[in-house]
Amino acid sequence: MLNRKNIGITVCIVVLGSAAIWQMREQSLPSFGSQVGSDDSVLIAEGTSDRPSQLDSVQASEQLPYKSRHGSLVKSLKGIYFDRDLAVDDQGNLRVSSDIKDVFDFFFSAIEEEELDLVLARIGEYLSYKLKEPALSQALQALADYVDYKSAVFELEADFSGRIAEFSAKDDTAKLGGEYLSLVAERTELVKQLRGEHLSAEMHEAFYADRELYDDYMIQKLQINADSSLSAEQKQSSLALLDAQMPEDFIEQRKSANPVATLRSATVKSTLTDPSDLYLKRVSVVGEPAAQRLTELDAERANWSYRYNDYSAKRDVILANSGLPKESQLEEISLLRKSLFNETEQIRVASLDQINKVL
Repeated sequence: MLNRKNIGITVCIVVLGSAAIWQMREQSLPSFGSQVGSDDSVLIAEGTSDRPSQLDSVQASEQLPYKSRHGSLVKSLKGIYFDRDLAVDDQGNLRVSSDIKDVFDFFFSAIEEEELDLVLARIGEYLSYKLKEPALSQALQALADYVDYKSAVFELEADFSGRIAEFSAKDDTAKLGGEYLSLVAERTELVKQLRGEHLSAEMHEAFYADRELYDDYMIQKLQINADSSLSAEQKQSSLALLDAQMPEDFIEQRKSANPVATLRSATVKSTLTDPSDLYLKRVSVVGEPAAQRLTELDAERANWSYRYNDYSAKRDVILANSGLPKESQLEEISLLRKSLFNETEQIRVASLDQINKVL
């Protein structure tokens, strides 16, 4: 389990280190000040598009708009170029938005491939490149708060893992029943409380407002559908009332997704019959080009399922070999992944193994 005290110390080191990095940048880099607008609009540091060509001591890399002092990013991020600007106001204060969360999450995605202190140092370096004071210190404080929040969630998940595991052996009906949904709702509410405790009101709103709205909506919707005491008509009435209580733009976005639900409804009775019947039903709902693509996706999913099941069987044989040390087992599994999947697929397989708590 992550040690929150150590994380806090690490973040403090990164904060101090980032200030030093900024001092070095002031000596070697041209100034990229913000243009002050007359309407107090959100401002972006100017010169973003051509900034790398202006730098003498820091040149752009293939992955970032500068050459990192910490070396190349991890293999799982190979081929990805990341350059997200961060907004400031006309006093140079950070405008908190989901963009800064995207920056944090981009670098944290490598947490299984390099140490936490290195990940934090990379984030501090990125923020130092993008921001000046006071926005820089504000962004680094946001980072410290975000790490503290993530650490608290990690501990919460550890507490919930045993309770959720009780449902893993149950059928799909049990997994979507009232008891399970109550557990999901409890966890969701506790995570929301942790956000309120560890994040500023601005960060909480910018990072998670849309997510929380969606989570609350979906939990209530699932609870209504799982309520065996309600008739079909009562469920429809309750769902309509739920929709009426939601913001109009949220419902409009949900409506835009309705073709998927319509397609599912139109094809559910055909899944165990003739594939040609399924194809014709899809054509009637989404048209021939989309129906053709869906057929191709079916084949791709079937192929993926076969390949992952083949990998899982071979992986389990390795894990069942008690004569191999744990480290040797992991090395063998890593080689197995490389022999069966491309780099992108290897990330997906590793994620599935982690989700299924295989390793």
